Amino acid sequence: MEEILLKKCKLVVDAINPIRKNIDILIEEGKISRIGESLSASGIIIDCSDSLIIPCFLNGHTHSPMSLFRGIAEDLPLHRWLEEKVWPLEQKLNNELIYYGAKLSALEMLKSGFSGCADMYFMMDYVAKAFIDLNFRGVLCEGLFDFFEKSLTDKKIKLALDMHKKLLSLNSPLIKSSFGPHATYTCSKELLEAIAELSKEFEAIVHIHVAETEDEQIQSLKRYGMREVEFLDRTGLCNERSLYAHGVWFDEKELRILKEKHASIVQNTISNLKLAAGSTCDLKRLIDLGISCCLGTDGPASNNSLDPFEMMKFSSLMLKHMYKNPAIISAKDIFKLATYDAYKILFPELKGGAVSEGYVADLAIFDLSEIKLRPLLFDDSTHIINHMVYSCSGLRAKHVIVNGDFSILNYKSTKEDEQELLNRFDEVFNRFINS
Repeated sequence: MEEILLKKCKLVVDAINPIRKNIDILIEEGKISRIGESLSASGIIIDCSDSLIIPCFLNGHTHSPMSLFRGIAEDLPLHRWLEEKVWPLEQKLNNELIYYGAKLSALEMLKSGFSGCADMYFMMDYVAKAFIDLNFRGVLCEGLFDFFEKSLTDKKIKLALDMHKKLLSLNSPLIKSSFGPHATYTCSKELLEAIAELSKEFEAIVHIHVAETEDEQIQSLKRYGMREVEFLDRTGLCNERSLYAHGVWFDEKELRILKEKHASIVQNTISNLKLAAGSTCDLKRLIDLGISCCLGTDGPASNNSLDPFEMMKFSSLMLKHMYKNPAIISAKDIFKLATYDAYKILFPELKGGAVSEGYVADLAIFDLSEIKLRPLLFDDSTHIINHMVYSCSGLRAKHVIVNGDFSILNYKSTKEDEQELLNRFDEVFNRFINS
């Protein structure tokens, strides 16, 4: 792996270090090896005298191949959206569609400054291939449903184990395998208990939708006589390996369980608003209780973009609206959730989410001449982070480094001919939608 020297970085900002100006960053063997002045290197040298360097964002919850459905299923409540539009289309998916859908989404995320995501869908070995091809991280899980059909349960358990082993066999530093039972309203107790055992055996994350709508809690009460978090705790799926997407409708008892069992929550405000869930995850309450949280876009069919700046802005604004208090959460707190805290949840084995020596070299580099970054107080990291959270929707990264290697260089993928990818995506999509 070639050395990379980011020379004369105009501004370096993250959520845990003071602002730094006009310094060099040396990257070796996938990590930030030195930060200082007048550093030298024998490898690639990038002039960053006009640049802002931040840690990459991580997307805590998405379904990347669903770029295939973007704009097709709109203006419907969640369960009609799933049952009438999405699930019928998903019956027509194949490996080629999954691969190109995931690849398009990964490219979109990289161009915005994401280094990776937690992704739940189908045929995840093809998602892994797409991510590896573009040098993009993934915490990947096969989405599991048995719809309470006993004849399907054993098949889904086998599918989960087989896919887990496939992803492990890739032996890629970019790909981390997890387990993905879809939700309590689509998975039987027997399936959930089996996944809990596999998670324990392999020490793997379990990624599941929880408390996205009030109706899900009502269904859980009718079926099990208890709310979702209490039920998941009984099945063995509420612990430090649990990643709950959404978490909109928790009560006080559920919050106590989450705190005691160290589960993590991913807020997905934009899809919650778009699908009229009625609210969004109360980050302030969770943070005050010491519960680990991060942010997610949700999928490109329910968001519909994969933009970290929109993700942060909506997360902040919705919380201010809920509390009727503009000071309830700061831009820096939101930025930290999208970077440092996301790495602690999704990749605790890595040191990530900050620009520090010894940390993984996942860095996004932005051109300071961008209109959205003006005016700029160069001695005030709060001012810079305020721009990141409130002003930068649609901003594109000039360079993105993932695991010490360029994924984006001068706004273009280093791994793929972008026009060829777009052409191929259009071709497979048109064949799919007209079949």
